[in-house]
Amino acid sequence: SSRSRPRPTPAPLGSDAMAPKGKAKGKAAPVKKDPITKGTASVTGDSNDASALEDVMRRWSEAKAKEAEAHKEVESCKTQIEAEMMKRGVDSLVTDGYEVTKRTQSRESVSKADLPADVWATYAKSSSFTTLTLKELGGKKKKA
Repeated sequence: SSRSRPRPTPAPLGSDAMAPKGKAKGKAAPVKKDPITKGTASVTGDSNDASALEDVMRRWSEAKAKEAEAHKEVESCKTQIEAEMMKRGVDSLVTDGYEVTKRTQSRESVSKADLPADVWATYAKSSSFTTLTLKELGGKKKKA
């Protein structure tokens, strides 16, 4: 954009801001369906496939646990920094190695319940995506 916004004057110390999300660009490409038959395949026994898949799923499970712990640490740090910003009455903190800037972002949306059906049918945008969900079986978590 050709407009420039004045930068907030940073205060000494550190600060935490989430990265801005980009706006959606036009219409999404049509989603191609996977030719995979839905169902569950049981891969058990002593085969190399079963062993390799079990190892990948174990590593995934362990990585998810580490990610959850890291998320808790990130939130704790952000809370401490935000408290310091409020205490100092600033929206930016700078140390020798870091700069944190607090910004407010907004997003506009509308609920299907808020619109007449014909308007919703005309302007609604839909997208599809694939997700994978991992859960540990056996009811007990294994310690690494």
